[in-house]
Amino acid sequence: MNSAPSVFFDLHVHSTLKAFLLSAVDSPWQDYDEATPAERVRRTPRLTQSDFTKLLRSGTRVICLALHPLERYLVSAFTTRPVMYALIFRMRLEKVRQILQRNPFVILQQEYNLLLAYRRQPDGPGEVIIVRRPEDIDEAIANPHKIAAILSLEGAHALGFEYRDYTFPAIRGFSYDGFFPLTRDGIRARMEWAAARGIHMITLVHMVYNHLATPAKAVEFQGLATVLPNPYRSLRSIGRFRGLSSYGAFFVEEAYRRGILIDVKHCDHIARREVYEIAQEYGMPVIASHVAASGLGLTQRKFRNDRRRHRLNSERFNPWDINLHNEDLLAIARSGGLIGLIMDERVCAGEKLLQSVRSGEIHPLEPFFQQIRYIYLTLVEGGIPPRQAFATLCLGSDFDGFIDPIDAVPTVLEYPTVLWPALLRFFEEEYTLFADTHWTPAELAEGIVARHGISFWKRFLRQKGERATAAPLATGVGSEGLSGY
Repeated sequence: MNSAPSVFFDLHVHSTLKAFLLSAVDSPWQDYDEATPAERVRRTPRLTQSDFTKLLRSGTRVICLALHPLERYLVSAFTTRPVMYALIFRMRLEKVRQILQRNPFVILQQEYNLLLAYRRQPDGPGEVIIVRRPEDIDEAIANPHKIAAILSLEGAHALGFEYRDYTFPAIRGFSYDGFFPLTRDGIRARMEWAAARGIHMITLVHMVYNHLATPAKAVEFQGLATVLPNPYRSLRSIGRFRGLSSYGAFFVEEAYRRGILIDVKHCDHIARREVYEIAQEYGMPVIASHVAASGLGLTQRKFRNDRRRHRLNSERFNPWDINLHNEDLLAIARSGGLIGLIMDERVCAGEKLLQSVRSGEIHPLEPFFQQIRYIYLTLVEGGIPPRQAFATLCLGSDFDGFIDPIDAVPTVLEYPTVLWPALLRFFEEEYTLFADTHWTPAELAEGIVARHGISFWKRFLRQKGERATAAPLATGVGSEGLSGY
């Protein structure tokens, strides 16, 4: 059997988030695991899934590191007692207070500074390289003690563009930062801040409407659904409108002018479609960083609003709008973009398929395998050449994003020991399906776990550098853009 590659790639991890938030984790290098076996495969703050030490141990040494301040609306709508929130979620009390009171841009800068403070391993040779050039990726790959971190932001609220149609709770002794003005000058200024710090990708929206783009409804919180606030209610103030606002379209254009990619995860299908249109004008590839396919085309969706029963009753896929429909898959592939396959089982599959997995009737990784099959066949049938179709896929786990991971792969440590051999066997057994790529089973597996993502970012960063050298930023990217992926 072919040995596992020495380097793995992940398009979306939160390696600094638990170190930033949790009272039990002091550093992103801390390999923390106080979870029971059952907890390791469910949402838990008792485990770090992608801390820097686990990344090095597993060979996951090229990552897109997503910085993510929690939306303060989610906290303020839940409690007026920060100490209770901290106890329930095992968070640092001072962080809960800060999230409630401060503009999320302040929290973002704190997480960014935490990353800078811990770029070097305190008690070992490990080092994180913040990627700005393709050579930075090469440097990390050449040294087994180095991690290449391509920085991204999950949610434009991180830059201060947050949901603002609510009143902060009255808490004794608390004062609240005001909302950052939503203006074109404000968008330019915050985009300049991001570009100067090596941010290469921004998820346009997260769980709450941010006056830039409308979000898709997120997968439900099991067991907490009746307690937590429903962030989708933030859409009530805009009625039936869906898609990009005028400021949202301007935000996307300003990102593209600076060579910052837009990640369409968490956008609803209307906002996603409008991003594709702008990306085409600028010749930019589109990213979907931690997603799965819905198994449907838009015309096949028989329901307007996503309900829990739709996922529970689905035979195979989760048909919710947070997942990519056939039209999304084709648009991203045609843009030369990248689709990161998430490791959250509830996103990858409907409940009936998951029950078959849990009963032992089918392979533990079938929810992941079905995504590869479906996306590849949909793209090829839509006219995408086989190699280009397959090269659109990579890993985008969302580890440490408080996900419910596929039981067989609860952390990055299982990439070389479980995921790699299972992928290799999958491609050997189903090679006929992928034979038109003319890659061997080992090359197919290696493409998913490493080559596709690394090659994409090296190409993109090289062309981004060439573009910056050839023309001043103020002229924009232009219709010829950064295509050719």
